[in-house]
Amino acid sequence: EGLECYILLEERVPGSYSKDAGGNNYIFSLLGAKQIPVPEGGIAPVQEKLVAKLEAEGKKVYVIPGGGSNSTGALGYVQCAIELIEESDRLTEEAGEVDKEQGNLFWDAIVTCSGSGGTHTGLLTGLRACGYKTPVLGMSVRFDSAKQASRIHEQCQKCVDTYFSSCSYYSANGGNMPEDDVVVYDDYVGEGYSLYTRDMAEAVEYFARLESIILDPVYTGKAAAGLVDFVRTGKFSKGQRILFLHTGGAPSTYHYKPLPN
Repeated sequence: EGLECYILLEERVPGSYSKDAGGNNYIFSLLGAKQIPVPEGGIAPVQEKLVAKLEAEGKKVYVIPGGGSNSTGALGYVQCAIELIEESDRLTEEAGEVDKEQGNLFWDAIVTCSGSGGTHTGLLTGLRACGYKTPVLGMSVRFDSAKQASRIHEQCQKCVDTYFSSCSYYSANGGNMPEDDVVVYDDYVGEGYSLYTRDMAEAVEYFARLESIILDPVYTGKAAAGLVDFVRTGKFSKGQRILFLHTGGAPSTYHYKPLPN
């Protein structure tokens, strides 16, 4: 209460910003946040100038990176990893699978979206810190797989260095997050960040009509498109248990209205 909030909105699709847009933009306005659109790649100089201005006014400034994706922000999904482990233990016990190999969750793999990186980083770092080797498959929503994997690995390593270097898994790997642990697929980005794909729209429709789960078109919709494709193409086989991690984003669904066309 009483905190000023400034949001730097990176216009990743040129000409797409509108102060009167719905979705998240409406929520920002509702909350009274001051919105500052900047061109793609232009966050740093605008942020630096804004921080300097506010500090010159005698204000204390706390900067949160895009998506809250730094070592501190990733801790939210480290906690998520812990909650998943607790849920896995309960489900494993209920299924009578007491002989399940140590280090494996109840599920055979986890699918999540991979964007700014906080979700992917925290989940993977947390699971490995707790001794679990279940694959975390990140479906990129913006960058190609090589660039995104490099970004996620860098964030994971910073998180490990800051909080988890003493955990046995990382100690056994020289204090490092093994690069092979970071798995990213870029097949479902389409023409670019936030841009429509038919696979995304079909996945959003499937989840809504078959499961009553609402996805968003920018993040979870494209991750779900990857999940659906993995099932169709046999990358996930019948009988495997796959956990899809829903990260929210519902307000943008009402802006994009992403039914198949």
